[in-house]
Amino acid sequence: MDAARDCKTLKIVEADDLKLLDHVDTYGYKCPGHNCEVQAFPRAFRPENLVRAHFQVRSSHGADCDVAAEEAIIERGSKASVQQELETSPGLSPARLQLVDTRQIVNPELVPSELRAQADGRNTSKGNTEQRPAGRRPANSIRPICKSFLRFPFDRQLSLHIDGIDTTTYQTVFKKLRSKGFEQFTQQRVFYAELAWTAAEERIEHLTIPLNAGEWIEGKLVCYSVVVSWTEWSNTARSRLKNELETARQENMAASKSKAKTRSYLFFIGSQDAQTPSLFHVDDQRLICTAHDLLVFPTA
Repeated sequence: MDAARDCKTLKIVEADDLKLLDHVDTYGYKCPGHNCEVQAFPRAFRPENLVRAHFQVRSSHGADCDVAAEEAIIERGSKASVQQELETSPGLSPARLQLVDTRQIVNPELVPSELRAQADGRNTSKGNTEQRPAGRRPANSIRPICKSFLRFPFDRQLSLHIDGIDTTTYQTVFKKLRSKGFEQFTQQRVFYAELAWTAAEERIEHLTIPLNAGEWIEGKLVCYSVVVSWTEWSNTARSRLKNELETARQENMAASKSKAKTRSYLFFIGSQDAQTPSLFHVDDQRLICTAHDLLVFPTA
């Protein structure tokens, strides 16, 4: 599983974000599904792991667990619209980006059902005893949003709100960087492109990530690059990004050599350099990630 629920705060936690924690309680997570208490164990969560982090369960999910059916939804969503399921599956297609700097403070007087509703952003005011269907939850980084963009190509008309971006659907929020010359972008988007095979270049002040997109000059591709300013980042956050990039780069090369159709992509929200349009600048670790999947653009 890509995510689990924190047993203390009942917040949904992305497996990749565990690599940012100084300490991971391996017994502190459970299935993110409603009415499912099966324990979820974090795997490959150390920053040095060149394998994507994930959660593993060792027993069967609860009878009413909605997560148990998510794999089937993802499989069907790669071939056709699954909008109805996405509208009531909190973890599959986030509705907005909600950046949070600190963990939620838990009120010890809340009972578990109230905690869960609070974590899911539902109204639990007195007198409202009817259980509402689980809606699309917010994401605390762009990672789950980008996974949804790749997984559900036939449902990109779903709403998506990100502060600073003036478009409001998955289809229009994302912008692919191409190899047709360097564009000057006047509006913010979630930019993305396939990762180059060349490794990122590390400096004390920043990390420069080359992309397989840009402009062909005399038969050679001059690449777009993303410059990550990380002077304020922890060593753990730096290691997490470096190892994630290396994992994605290796996945990309292996897929290409085996003639697979999947590719590794870098997604980011950043500012384009005013003097050098081939460069983008990112300084927030929550606004950059990789994903390896099949990129599909359905025909009308």
